[in-house]
Amino acid sequence: MYLADHEIEALSDELRLVGPNPEHPFEPERQIQPCSIDLRISNVFWKPRRRRRLWRRLMPWREITIDLRRSSLHDLDPIRDWKRFDVAEGQSITIKPGHTVMGRVYESFRMPTNLAGKIEGRSSFARLGLSIHCTGDFINPGWQGYMPLQLSNVGPYPLRLAPYFSICQLMLIPLPSEPKRSYGDTELRSKYVNDEGGPSLWWRDARVEQLQQRLGQANAHEAIRQEIVDRVRFQSTEVLARFQRDIDRKRVGGIENADQVLDEFARRESRRRLIDRMILTSPLLFGGGVVAGVFAAFGTWTIILIVLLVMSLVAAFVAYERRDDGYLGTNDLRALKPPDEKA
Repeated sequence: MYLADHEIEALSDELRLVGPNPEHPFEPERQIQPCSIDLRISNVFWKPRRRRRLWRRLMPWREITIDLRRSSLHDLDPIRDWKRFDVAEGQSITIKPGHTVMGRVYESFRMPTNLAGKIEGRSSFARLGLSIHCTGDFINPGWQGYMPLQLSNVGPYPLRLAPYFSICQLMLIPLPSEPKRSYGDTELRSKYVNDEGGPSLWWRDARVEQLQQRLGQANAHEAIRQEIVDRVRFQSTEVLARFQRDIDRKRVGGIENADQVLDEFARRESRRRLIDRMILTSPLLFGGGVVAGVFAAFGTWTIILIVLLVMSLVAAFVAYERRDDGYLGTNDLRALKPPDEKA
């Protein structure tokens, strides 16, 4: 059973429906429908970070896989695979067929403790091929924030979408009695308190942590991980992946503090940068040897040099990709320290 329009209107103060842009306020007379509330799409979106196609085809073994049994990689940087961008007034985004972007509802709201909620996409968009999934359409009593939306184009044509379109509907479900604990209660360890929308926070689930403990994969104490997050924002997915592999090689309980972890990793990154620079110049050396061998006398040594040249070209390509992804060497880490710590 859903609440009717006059019941929704009576609860408007408790719902705290607010549009953050004063030029686009919440309009109850227009947005409240017979038994639902029309909600609009915000101007905040997240796109999957672009991966170079050649890199993926030539080195598929380096593709990063999300292991749902583990959380430490995402815990270090929750949005490592998603890039946030804001759409300016009057502009739009285009979702190509087969592509997905993440967005959020424009209006923030709070679910009263005596109600539950349900969000549904609008059929008008579904008939155009736009699948609007609310990443879990059920809303617990006590939840508040911006409801996240997953927008997927399952149709044959690109779709252009502008902020403030009325894109989904919120239905309110009365409870026969108030629950003992509402969303955000300390004991529940709710993941999306004051939700800002955006990528998943599944690794904060207590069940994931229990699974980690059983598998013996909780390598670093939560406080140490949080300190690393506070000090270093991993702008490169690949640098973060190397950092995670570095963490994986340490035994359980073998991480004492954040400085130790970051300093050891930074030294390895500095060595990696130096080696990559040397590898990038190696094709010139072997190429010169091949040219000299061809003009002198084509023989066994020339064939060996050709093989070494091919191998050096492959190694140089890998080194170039890694250099393009960036490093977190000792100097880079030092530059991230506050001024008082640098001294």
